Amino acid sequence: MPSNNDLVNQIQNSLDIVEIIGEKVRLIRSGNSYKGLCPFHSEKTPSFHVFPDTQSYYCFGCHKGGNIFSFVMRTEGLEFREALEFLAKRAGINYSFSKKDKGAKSLYDVAEMAAEFFKNNLKSPQGTAAQAYMKRRNLNEHDIENFMLGYSPVSWDALSVYLKKSGVPEKQILNSGLAIENKNHIYDRFRGRLIFPVKDITGRVIAFGGRLIDGEGAKYINSPECEIFSKKNNLYLLYEARNAMRKKARSILVEGYMDAVRLHKCGFTEAVASLGTSLTSEQANLLARFSDTCYICYDTDKAGQEAALRGMYILREAGLDVRVVSLPEGKDPDEFLSANPPEKFEDALKNAQPLVLKHLDFVKNMLDNPAKYNVGVKSFFDGLSKLDAREINIYQNKICETLMIDPLVLKNKLIHNKNFVAPVKNDTAKNFLHKTTLLNNDGERVEVDELEAGFCALLWNDPYCLKKIKPEEIYTLLKSKSAREIAFAILNEGADVLKTRWLEFNDEFSRNFIAIGEGYCSRIKESERWDKICKLLKETNEQNTFKNIYAKLIKGEATNNELNAVLTLNNYFS
Repeated sequence: MPSNNDLVNQIQNSLDIVEIIGEKVRLIRSGNSYKGLCPFHSEKTPSFHVFPDTQSYYCFGCHKGGNIFSFVMRTEGLEFREALEFLAKRAGINYSFSKKDKGAKSLYDVAEMAAEFFKNNLKSPQGTAAQAYMKRRNLNEHDIENFMLGYSPVSWDALSVYLKKSGVPEKQILNSGLAIENKNHIYDRFRGRLIFPVKDITGRVIAFGGRLIDGEGAKYINSPECEIFSKKNNLYLLYEARNAMRKKARSILVEGYMDAVRLHKCGFTEAVASLGTSLTSEQANLLARFSDTCYICYDTDKAGQEAALRGMYILREAGLDVRVVSLPEGKDPDEFLSANPPEKFEDALKNAQPLVLKHLDFVKNMLDNPAKYNVGVKSFFDGLSKLDAREINIYQNKICETLMIDPLVLKNKLIHNKNFVAPVKNDTAKNFLHKTTLLNNDGERVEVDELEAGFCALLWNDPYCLKKIKPEEIYTLLKSKSAREIAFAILNEGADVLKTRWLEFNDEFSRNFIAIGEGYCSRIKESERWDKICKLLKETNEQNTFKNIYAKLIKGEATNNELNAVLTLNNYFS
């Protein structure tokens, strides 16, 4: 087995980067390179170049560049290992990643053989019942090919016998999850069912879902976990949907196989299904590879809505902007689109609720029931505790109106919720956004530095911080007029006095300013907030000083004192 480095070289020598990229981008020769419209950002004049001599590419517009592997990773949404396997297959190179994978590789072959067997059976006389079912559901020959639909015969062991005759050992049939052993005999897992093959992100068949056509039994059954299939790491129709998700900058997440198929048939080719299991963080991260927005459209029954509620926070934690689609009660996406034109579903997407409002709407009925009130409120605030304060602030008025509480009560409830400080992957505050805008009390847009707002929020909430700061230091640390005014007001009058005054004069700007700061602080470990924010404010000010003096230096306008300052700061930042 070649090493990864050997394989990389072998693939690069076997494949032409111009040919691979040319399948995604219309390339025109330009001297020693080829150029075209960049696939990574919108442009009208070509700035994307491919260099065959170095087997590389570079965009002079968005500055993305790399080799054949990085291109495939970006355009196909693959990780390096997946891209390596994808390109090895394209180059006709037989490669497996480990001894374990050699066994797993043969399971891919078994799955492909089973998919072909199911498809042929659907078209045969044995598939008459399934064909009638498909006709009732408005599924046609094109759908059989497009989604690789199939049919598993009612026979106890038709597939197992076929696979054995094709040379597949009984142990491999069992390992694939296609058969079950009982008293030293094996029988097929899927019998008398319409079959939906499940592919991984590289397009290989790895599992199956089966829908009962006639008789008794579970409506749907799925392949069990095996060496090549893990429910939590896959989504139904992801391989087919990934390019549409990237192009439309959104994904649509549904529960069932037929929901996803129906959406694709109706033009919503960015739809995927969660394989009949609760949404996992791994599945959410898969969606986040291809777009920043996810529309979750689960069944309208209680179980479906509760699943949507859980799922939307998992999606949010993966960094996705979540929208929850509402359909008429009792309708799932398949039923809705079977009875309505696609335009009606597009309207439902446009009217989808943001996460906060959907959760508020979900618990609204509980608020009128004294026995359920506390459960509803706890559910809502536990959800909000996972969000940034800025995100909550947008819907503050609606939340307060529904819960019939004051904005300051809302803030206090969130702060005292034990889950409010959400964990972050990187504890460095420098990675957070530093600028946002607010409307001041005159209706004008004001730019707010979140770092400065965080400093004011610490003064507002922590009496010990008030004792650590001297008034003259405010001028050194804070540069914006708004931040200075709020900081001095807190120092001189205290938070309790200001709460009353801001409510009396309806000073929403100051309250929102503090809310932004609290959202910033919530991302930093509590014991480190004061030191970290003060340090970052000093660093930011020194960086700005360095930039301003350096600009003068370039123009030859810097004084001797400024030159000395540049040397000091340059050593600091080196």
